Amino acid sequence: MKRFFRLSLPALLAIVTLGFAAPASAQSIIIVMQTQRVLSETLLGQDIARQVQELASTYESQLTEGGSTLRSELEDLQRQRDEFIITDEVYEQRLGGLRQRDQQLQVGVEYSRQAMQYAQAAAQQAFNNAITADIETVMQNHNATILIERAQIVAAADDADVTDEIIALVNSRVTSLQVELRPPAPTEAE
Repeated sequence: MKRFFRLSLPALLAIVTLGFAAPASAQSIIIVMQTQRVLSETLLGQDIARQVQELASTYESQLTEGGSTLRSELEDLQRQRDEFIITDEVYEQRLGGLRQRDQQLQVGVEYSRQAMQYAQAAAQQAFNNAITADIETVMQNHNATILIERAQIVAAADDADVTDEIIALVNSRVTSLQVELRPPAPTEAE
């Protein structure tokens, strides 16, 4: 009985790509890198992470302050009602105003969440743009034709990992970068 084996589509594509992409006499040189290490261990990556963290802290403190103010005003309003300083009608009117401000605060929370997502994406893009030349340099130095993320492969020889080289090259060239972290302008619907 004949035995057949099945290849997954990615495995088949890899065989086809590696088998037919280069002439038979040329050999593909594959190197690997650990992107997360490059991001966390380069001075540039650390600087960008600091900028994003500062933005997150700013948004968080603004929202915390707004929430504390509303809670304080609500407690004061309830105290005034309980001590018969204001009528139930005035209480309901002021409570409606506090509810509106709470809804605005909730919109602000959602806007801040979206702004942080935008800022993180912008920071990641700025980082990628800043290190692209260094990656290309390392690939040329190794005569590499393919660079693969280390997490995407099962095993690789230690000398195939160029992460340390990329980190050193990035650190020697750029240590900080002002990242545009402004959120997108609100739409008219907001």
